[in-house]
Amino acid sequence: MLPGVAMNTDAEPGPDQGSFQIGSERYRMEPGAVEYVLLARLTSGQDNRPVFLFCGQRAITNQAATRYLARHHEKLARKHGTGSFVLLLKVVNSQAYGPDVVELVADVTRQAQTALPGPRASHRAASS
Repeated sequence: MLPGVAMNTDAEPGPDQGSFQIGSERYRMEPGAVEYVLLARLTSGQDNRPVFLFCGQRAITNQAATRYLARHHEKLARKHGTGSFVLLLKVVNSQAYGPDVVELVADVTRQAQTALPGPRASHRAASS
């Protein structure tokens, strides 16, 4: 349902471990300092009930997104109505503040619903 979102799930430690790719942008976490979470309201039809998705880089970011939704649900309902939306949130300094300091980075609905560009085709000539 979100073809424009990819999450790096590599088990090997590295700078991209756990990072999000949304469209052409990559969002890397700095554990305890800067972490990201997607908050999405997804609907598949006019009469279907929505599903809320919290997809964070760490467990505490999922809790932060839940709290963000609880605090802002009326504002989000006014802005988005009954349609789908995908928000990118940043959890700031979770090591000190836990899930309490959350910033809206961007509404990434359009990017999340547009397929990521595929790998580039090789232009190497086929050998016979």
